[in-house]
Amino acid sequence: MSGTARKPGVARSASAAYIGSMRQTPSTDQRALRTRQSLLDAFVGLILGRRYETIRVTHLVAAAGVGRATFYEHFRSKDDILLSAMEPVLLALATAASGRAARSYVRSTISHLWERRSLGRTILNSATGPIVQRRLAAMILTHIARAAPADIAPSIRATGIAAAQLSMLRSWLIGEASCTAEEMTDRMIDCAKLIA
Repeated sequence: MSGTARKPGVARSASAAYIGSMRQTPSTDQRALRTRQSLLDAFVGLILGRRYETIRVTHLVAAAGVGRATFYEHFRSKDDILLSAMEPVLLALATAASGRAARSYVRSTISHLWERRSLGRTILNSATGPIVQRRLAAMILTHIARAAPADIAPSIRATGIAAAQLSMLRSWLIGEASCTAEEMTDRMIDCAKLIA
């Protein structure tokens, strides 16, 4: 060691940066991704077999084969894992509502929902509906806040658009409304007119 004194904070932050970089190795990242995916897969498997309200974190960790602490490293709650599972769909819907989505992007998401309609029905036609709607409205709000007319609060408009999109999807997935995936894609994109 040299005769110069180090500032205590500098030594700690340098070692913290080194330790932090050690934690972010590719093998660790891959392991974390696999664990997260295992938890998401467990969630999907469980929600197909039981009501959302009856699923507990204990069930998720048992189905994924991980510990409870591991679950909380990846998700804050059962609602958080639900919303993470729905994130790609909600992002496509929010982008469609903004009027800036590529039609092919929205179309592929709608087709994905149709192919997995039993899961979509389970999620959209249950107690999870309001949770999903709140997240979608928040996502839409980030896309439309500046574009909304002054006569209607952007949060009200975003909530209305989210409710319209999810209501149409729910009706379609449970068989109350019949249309093609192409037509449903158009309806999702048409929701952008609600902010005009």
